[in-house]
Amino acid sequence: MTATGVPPHILVFVPGYMGSTLRDQRTGRTIWLDFSTFPINPARWDDWLDDWFARMTYPSELEAAGIVDDVVFVPPFVKMEQYGRLFTAMERMGYRTAGDEREVNFYKFPYDWRQDNRISARRLGQAIERWRDLHPGAQVWIIAHSNGGVVARWYIEKEGGRDIVQRLFLMGSPYDGTPKAMRIAFNGADMLARPGFRPFDIAQRTRDMFRSFPSLYQLLPVKTPFLRDANDAGLSAFDAHAWLDDAQQRAYLEDGRRFTEELGDAAGVETLCFFGRRRSTLTHGIVHAQVSDRWERIEWIDTVAGDGTILEHSAAHPRAAGRFPFAVGHGDIYVNPAVLEFLRWELLDKYEGLPKELVATEALIMDFAPDRDGYRENETIWLRAKVTTPDDQPLAGATVTVRMAWERPLPGDPPPEAVPSDIAIKLVPLAREPGLHEGLLYGPSVNGYYRLIARVEHPEAGAAQAEELIAVETPRY
Repeated sequence: MTATGVPPHILVFVPGYMGSTLRDQRTGRTIWLDFSTFPINPARWDDWLDDWFARMTYPSELEAAGIVDDVVFVPPFVKMEQYGRLFTAMERMGYRTAGDEREVNFYKFPYDWRQDNRISARRLGQAIERWRDLHPGAQVWIIAHSNGGVVARWYIEKEGGRDIVQRLFLMGSPYDGTPKAMRIAFNGADMLARPGFRPFDIAQRTRDMFRSFPSLYQLLPVKTPFLRDANDAGLSAFDAHAWLDDAQQRAYLEDGRRFTEELGDAAGVETLCFFGRRRSTLTHGIVHAQVSDRWERIEWIDTVAGDGTILEHSAAHPRAAGRFPFAVGHGDIYVNPAVLEFLRWELLDKYEGLPKELVATEALIMDFAPDRDGYRENETIWLRAKVTTPDDQPLAGATVTVRMAWERPLPGDPPPEAVPSDIAIKLVPLAREPGLHEGLLYGPSVNGYYRLIARVEHPEAGAAQAEELIAVETPRY
């Protein structure tokens, strides 16, 4: 770095779940995530999905090839922004993120996120050793998002990384998993990339695929009970006979528990946690069992207790040197301006002796969400936004507007002849429930991903903004 007070260091970025591209080792074809391979003709979708799921099911001959620089859209598990936006921000700070490996000082570590996180951690260590050799005397600092933080922590605590890494920056990373991992393992995905896949038994196919991933079981909460039966008695997700299909899955489940217990909450290096809060997040589930004690279904319950994916208590590592909450979502924490400003301080500015602006407590918080992730043309999109103070008291007198903006075509679709214009509405405050605002939009006539941008303004408390991504699709067949 050019600043004389900044310790010489290299940064290593470890992405989260689904954040690395995977390619076929034999053909070099990208399997995850290359939208250009999605067939345009819906008549070919079934055969394409058969082939795709066969390749994605673990183990298979796939290898990590790079960092995903696209929107990852697999509700309800993840909706994630392009990592390229983070890399652009780092370049503006003065880091070199691309080019000759000897001249780069911001390295990216893609990995096969399906596999045991122990394997990924060992390979992270091997990559760091190579990069250290290119920068003699430089410290190693790691920035890790979501499951990337789990990989980085295992490397630090179990693979000798604490003698090599000086600082670890965690962004929305759990130390005790997330109930969403259980939901995706039990139910599968609501959709895969586009709503039109639903008729192709997408929930069952994705459920079976995810259950083949050893890493998913390592994201199940161990310390925090989150399941109860219909009589309000506690249940354990690690009762393997209640919901899994075979011995291999049960072995993965038990190994997932051992992994989390062995990793614990240790912080062998200086660790700073950036985490989201006050977003509707899956918190627990009510299990409904059949007569044979086989779990029939789970009723999932959300509360405003995390970033939409990771619960706040799991992301706020108890042994971290610093825990910094932001009103952001899991899939965009690493591109949020407030987070990036704070990160810049920790990376650069504090070593230059510059004064740090105090991060004031937010005067208002908005919990915003549409009722679903996918819609059809002219279908009603119900919108709700709850505006509160930081201590969860309703805040009256706020104005909430929502703008729906075109984002991109659905996978397999060509760009539209004309991009739809933005549509904006003002949500109506409800007298029966102070702080709650409601309104509706309608699914546009052009298929694609759309961004819903909600902005709240209050004459005394200021303003805040939240975003959600939805898909609109009306099949033409």
